[in-house]
Amino acid sequence: MTSFYAPRHLEHIAGLEKRFGPVSDEVATALRSLVRVICQYEDPVDAAPFLERCVSIVESLHGPRSVLPDLDKWIGHAGGADFEHIEPFQLRRLAIKTEIYGEDSREVAEECESLGRGYASSGGYAKARVLLERSISIKEKIHGAHSAEVAAAVDLLAETSARLKKWADAKADLERSLSLKQKIFGKRSEEVARCLLATAIVLANASTRQRSGSSRESIDLAVAAFKRGLGMLEKRFGPDSLEVQVALEEMIRAFVDCRRFRAAEPLLQRLLSICERTYGEDAAALLWILAELAVGYADAGSDATEPVLERGFELLQNFLGARSPIFRHEIMDYAGNKSVLYGEGVLEKLVQASETFRRNLRKRWSASR
Repeated sequence: MTSFYAPRHLEHIAGLEKRFGPVSDEVATALRSLVRVICQYEDPVDAAPFLERCVSIVESLHGPRSVLPDLDKWIGHAGGADFEHIEPFQLRRLAIKTEIYGEDSREVAEECESLGRGYASSGGYAKARVLLERSISIKEKIHGAHSAEVAAAVDLLAETSARLKKWADAKADLERSLSLKQKIFGKRSEEVARCLLATAIVLANASTRQRSGSSRESIDLAVAAFKRGLGMLEKRFGPDSLEVQVALEEMIRAFVDCRRFRAAEPLLQRLLSICERTYGEDAAALLWILAELAVGYADAGSDATEPVLERGFELLQNFLGARSPIFRHEIMDYAGNKSVLYGEGVLEKLVQASETFRRNLRKRWSASR
């Protein structure tokens, strides 16, 4: 027993058991008090065995509904613990809600979603998917198959599949979501646009696990889906809007992570142009873009490497130079570029690109002799 408070409380509880019996409100109240103290001052997981005793007593005396407040409080306190400790109590809460509210109730749908998230956080993809599909089925019965609530539930399923790198399932889930959103919100809606952008990122990631021909096809599909989604955002918010910038950055990072610089390069150039107009040609927001361009050009042996490298180092020197420091706190708040000077590894990438560029030059000189 790891709890400091438990021994003294258990002595008190033993006395209550002798006086009122082991199954009594007095014992349940004392156990509830011990659980509350442990949750407040110690690890909530240490309170689990006492909670189990408490809810068993309360349920036998007053029925399953009376147990829910105790379960809700403890699960809320234990939210940061490993899911394996929370799982049995959430399953119990699901069973109780099913008994009280019915198989197809909102309460059961919400609990299924919560459990699905928990299983996903611990890598239990199969169990998570079953519960999330159950939630979707319930919401279809409550709200209708073509409803915003169902679309949101399908999005959660797609997000779970993508987070656990189940790319084939994520692609199918997003296609399902796209079909729903086109019917609910309209084919040119913002919701459809964002679904297309998410699909593009999933397709790009899926390409890393495919053979060469299929991989190229996935990248082509990703580019097409992104172009459609971005076009909708441009019409809604404007071509230089923050929404467009964020979408470009997310797609760029997906292509870069998949080592697809050829697909990322036009997006990097587009974002660079937008940021120059919006924030100025010496803005910190340009640094990571220049660094990615430099690395990509250097790896490809492109003649564009040197001017991009020179500009990147010059801009970085302006920010880091002690003689004439430049303070642009508002640039640091630019979406997707927090801590742009250090957090993105800008210097390391520029140095990496510089070394690759020099190696390429040495190879050319050797070949020309």
